Amino acid sequence: MSEISMENMQIKNARKAIANIEKCEKMSDIFKVLGDSGRLKVVKALSAGELCASDIALVLNIQNSVASHQLKLLKQSGIIAARKEGKFIYYRIENECVKKLFELMDEHLNNCK
Repeated sequence: MSEISMENMQIKNARKAIANIEKCEKMSDIFKVLGDSGRLKVVKALSAGELCASDIALVLNIQNSVASHQLKLLKQSGIIAARKEGKFIYYRIENECVKKLFELMDEHLNNCK
């Protein structure tokens, strides 16, 4: 394949990669939510298992209201899910993809010097 042909194929592939604008915008929204270190800590804490807001506040040494606010934003973005049991609401990571994203980031950070 000629150099020009390869370049055209790369451009075509790049255009295809960004063709779904809605998906790109949704990804951007998720990364914005995850762009806060406090929310990252909440997700990392939830990677150990389901927790209620007061447990998360205790683990992260933050006020319950702060934990609740962070959980609300994470839930709205679809990163975490919640279930009610009695008077408590328990939060968990919504799906394995989120866990995998964090595992990949950990691996990236461990391998970068």
